[in-house]
Amino acid sequence: MRPQSAMPATGPVDLLGKLARLADPRSPRGRRHSMASVLFCALCAMLAGARHLRAIGQWADAAPQHTLARLGCRISCPALGVRTAPSPATIRRVLLALDPEALAALARPDVLEVVAVDGKTLRGSATPAEAAVHLLAALTPDRRLVAQVRVPAGTSEIDALAVLLDGVDLTGVVVTADALHTQTDTATHLVEKLHADYVLTVKRNQKTLFSQVKALPWAQAPTLATTRERGHGRAETRTVKAIDLAGRTDFPHAVQAVRLRRHVKDLRTGKVSWTLAYAVTSLEVERADAARIGALVRGHWGIEAWHHVKDVSLGEDGCKVRCGHAPDNLAVLRALALGFLGRLGQDTVPDAIRWVSYEAFIRPLDVIGLR
Repeated sequence: MRPQSAMPATGPVDLLGKLARLADPRSPRGRRHSMASVLFCALCAMLAGARHLRAIGQWADAAPQHTLARLGCRISCPALGVRTAPSPATIRRVLLALDPEALAALARPDVLEVVAVDGKTLRGSATPAEAAVHLLAALTPDRRLVAQVRVPAGTSEIDALAVLLDGVDLTGVVVTADALHTQTDTATHLVEKLHADYVLTVKRNQKTLFSQVKALPWAQAPTLATTRERGHGRAETRTVKAIDLAGRTDFPHAVQAVRLRRHVKDLRTGKVSWTLAYAVTSLEVERADAARIGALVRGHWGIEAWHHVKDVSLGEDGCKVRCGHAPDNLAVLRALALGFLGRLGQDTVPDAIRWVSYEAFIRPLDVIGLR
């Protein structure tokens, strides 16, 4: 009997309907297991702690009949109602062949306000002959995956950004990105073609723009926002200033420059350090004051923490899978898993994974809303 008090509410999840609309890459001949049951097996195994294809297959092999029924696995013996899980080989074939961009679209929220773009190298996928797989992802502030593409070998994230955002309705959405994407073509594409706004970090890779922004009269500009935080043995103060860029730069559609000063004091040693970060944005002050732009920049920095969690808690960098679309699809499943784990109200992701693993064939299905 399923425990009634163990499962916090996570809200309705329409994954089943979305999975039913996915194009199945397998030949219809000999197809025994539905796409939904295969992918639900993989996702549930990840939620229970599986970190690679072999572990996912072992979870599916060990799943009891009540779990297979909830997963929608095929009935292999109609007389007895016995169900059979997808084999490890079947799960592997699906993840190798499935279009990862279509899978990533399943997690996309219906309404977007802010989208952060950042890249991630899957270090475990490298071989002596081939470089590691590099993925470019777009995320919401609450770390829901909007889109993901693989950056082809010999190209860069700059080239992949337009492909990443193709087909995503970004009208009125604010796109944040690190300094690599602070390019005139990128800014023009975002504003003129996608009808989005941007907040782009400015560093020395854009020498002219960096010099122009750094030379602005920041000393005379008033501090428009201040935040203070304590934690992890540090006291941190952040101040934000903004200056109108009218006529001061030819960077496309840039109307404000922002400076974030981060002052950190180590509470144990008393050591003090500070850093400065600059950004430009197409948002006018009437639509976004300095405090909001500062929050957008800090929110983008939070993606690095998301990557760290995927590595440490979900074993992304340790995964050696490299063939076909499997690295991309496993990355999407990790992103989905993190989203579900984050809703459980546990202090950390490892705490959430352990809580799920204590009832490994019940709680993962509860978490994603399978009844």
